[in-house]
Amino acid sequence: MIVVAHRTMPLDHPENSLAGIVAAPAAGADAVEVDVRLTRDQVPVLMHDPVPLRTTGSIVPIRWRTARSFDRLRVRGDGGHPPRFSAAMDALPEGLKVAVDVKDGRSMAAAIHVLERSDRLADALLWSSHPDAVRVAAERAPNAERAWLKNTESENDAVAYCNDAAALGADAVSVMDVSLTPAVVEVGHDLGLVVYSWVRTLDIQAKVIAAGPDGVVTDWVHQARAELS
Repeated sequence: MIVVAHRTMPLDHPENSLAGIVAAPAAGADAVEVDVRLTRDQVPVLMHDPVPLRTTGSIVPIRWRTARSFDRLRVRGDGGHPPRFSAAMDALPEGLKVAVDVKDGRSMAAAIHVLERSDRLADALLWSSHPDAVRVAAERAPNAERAWLKNTESENDAVAYCNDAAALGADAVSVMDVSLTPAVVEVGHDLGLVVYSWVRTLDIQAKVIAAGPDGVVTDWVHQARAELS
């Protein structure tokens, strides 16, 4: 089972930050997850929200900004600049995988291009909630693991999700913590899927790990590594 540092460990570092990426291995992570969006001039950047008000105070959507305008944003509290995806890949430590959560379906091809140019495609897990982005990943990077993301609240929902993901052409899923059970993991494996689980609270993390997924996506990286050890 691998530990994926969700959104570059926002409990310890600013979310989607170079500092969080660099610190992930020491915290016990096998992979770090980042969120990618496209600027107006088609440059992939790290940002979770379509409008970066929460993290930067700006009300201008990322898709309306040029990359140069994005570079001028400053993160609240931290004061640093949110990074472009290319800078994140330059900072990615050797041996650390990166889960690239494409928040905008248009961004997958651009993200793959950066990964290829940075020679980090072999270290990438390509994730998106957009079916079209998953199809682009299958076409442009057929040897890379690709996951379709979907929220599920029950075991039945999670089983249906696994079947739908396999039919779409995904080879991985990320099942929400409350809907993950050993039976869901078994269904996913029978379909040839890698099964991750996104943990939203520390209280449920041990239960998720006990269910036996292939990976846990968590803000509580230190605790997950201790639980596995």
